[in-house]
Amino acid sequence: MSQLIKLVGIFALLFFISFSYAQPRSVQALIERFQLPAFEKIVFVDKRINASCDNYDPKTRRCGNGQYQLFTTLKQATQQATAGTLFFIREGDYQEPLHIIHSGRDNSYIGFVAYQGEKVRLLNTNSVDKAQQYGPLWIDQSDYNLISGLEVSGSVGFGRLLNSHHNIIHDAQFIESSLWNEGRGKSKRGGLYIAFSHFNKITDSYFYKGTDSLALVHSDHNLIENNRMDLAGHDIWNIKCGNYNVIRGNEFSNKQQKIGSVFDCEAATMSWHGNGTFAQADAVLDRTRHNIIEHNLFHDAVRYYSASGGNGIQYAGQTGIIRFNQFYRTNVGIGITSYPSEALYNYDNRIYHNTFYNNWCVGIGVGKEIKIQRGNEIVNNILWNNQGVSRKSCTDKNAKQLLFSKKFGNNWFFNNNIGSVLGEQVIGVWGDDKHYSIYDYEGSYLAVQFDQNIAKDPLFESVENDNFQLTKNSPMVDAGTFLTTITSKSGQGKLLQVKDARFFSAGHDIKGLAGDVIEIKRGNQLATIVQIDYVTHSLILDRVVNWQEGDSLSLSYQGKAPDLGALEYGVVR
Repeated sequence: MSQLIKLVGIFALLFFISFSYAQPRSVQALIERFQLPAFEKIVFVDKRINASCDNYDPKTRRCGNGQYQLFTTLKQATQQATAGTLFFIREGDYQEPLHIIHSGRDNSYIGFVAYQGEKVRLLNTNSVDKAQQYGPLWIDQSDYNLISGLEVSGSVGFGRLLNSHHNIIHDAQFIESSLWNEGRGKSKRGGLYIAFSHFNKITDSYFYKGTDSLALVHSDHNLIENNRMDLAGHDIWNIKCGNYNVIRGNEFSNKQQKIGSVFDCEAATMSWHGNGTFAQADAVLDRTRHNIIEHNLFHDAVRYYSASGGNGIQYAGQTGIIRFNQFYRTNVGIGITSYPSEALYNYDNRIYHNTFYNNWCVGIGVGKEIKIQRGNEIVNNILWNNQGVSRKSCTDKNAKQLLFSKKFGNNWFFNNNIGSVLGEQVIGVWGDDKHYSIYDYEGSYLAVQFDQNIAKDPLFESVENDNFQLTKNSPMVDAGTFLTTITSKSGQGKLLQVKDARFFSAGHDIKGLAGDVIEIKRGNQLATIVQIDYVTHSLILDRVVNWQEGDSLSLSYQGKAPDLGALEYGVVR
């Protein structure tokens, strides 16, 4: 019996050594990063082999002396995929779609991964649905898949996720849709289209020359992180009638048009046949809530004759957060937009700790109110030396930092740095030749409220090199206000109420994404938010804290108080 146990142990050790060889450390890094369970089985896909086999050797890249199952096509792999299987795809140009139709499980993902950094391309091929061509990466009502290290190029678009959840697309290259048409293409098929799909992650990938390169439609709790996106027809990315999505740590540019858009879904969006059986006739309005856009770079959008083009973000969402972003050389950094019918509801958003510098038109533009456009609070931002507007265009260098329509809702600008080296007239009104200082404007248009704003040179590290870190002597250091106050009666505990919880996030139920770290001014106490009730404005924290009613509260900061702008002095990101 003891001899049998020894033999079993030896075979188990040999299998472990072989499995470890075939499963590179890069896969282990993915498992750790995304908190995935280990894969239970390895299968290879190698288009260089003529026929499938059960004795593939990855070392020699031949059948006969190995111990791994091999498929020669992606179609074979996707048809045979089962939970817990990791498909290693060997180097080559695969002229067939990766059409994923089976699901893994929460504790047992399916993986499609380029082997040991080899170049795997889905080249010059499209998926076909209802006689229409789409990109070759198609996750079709399939959950819990990991796709890593693939390149998509030479196709109509990049791909689709339809009614597919908890999928991860990592380290992908999406290169030049055939619909790109030198930036004039606007088809929704020319990018990565994610519809009716929740809890997905798109990370560390590169998007180049798509049309609407990344779209989130009627999709919630998705994470778009650490990507680089450049050049697109229409939008680089958009969120439409999606909630609790997070776009963070990305770099965006688009010299052809605007960069990002956030809207509701008009009827045409919902009825598009690309939604398949999930298409519907009715619009979904006032349903683009609690999205977070943070720690991104928005730069080099097209210079445009009006405030409606070349935006860093063309925004018409509700109760969203836009924070810690840098906007430079866009036409308008953020356009708070209203128009029928997908952009009628734009309210209760929190825009704070952003930096706007040298944008062609203005830092922030606020359009007219059509239905509801009010309650937006703009706090602790830097708007400095943006170029300005004239009556007919956004091309005059006359130092306007803000642009307003003549008729818009109640919006609040509190404790920002709004200024220019060219003078105090930092506000323009669309269609009006007059220019206003903040003081003048308060007396002329009562719908906007200004309070405790300043106008001082931020003393950035190096604007010539797009380095907007604050220097030691910057007047922005410790000049920020706290975001809200505690309304609970004095006490201690993990549950407290605040005046406005809309400034904060508890991680939006996205796996691996922690809630905000807040700091209570009293004693500089730190705690992480684990749950928020936005109706009662209640926060549940991860630890016990002490407070007095009326105590100030903000995100964690360095020094005596928060700094203005996107980059806290002394904090390297």
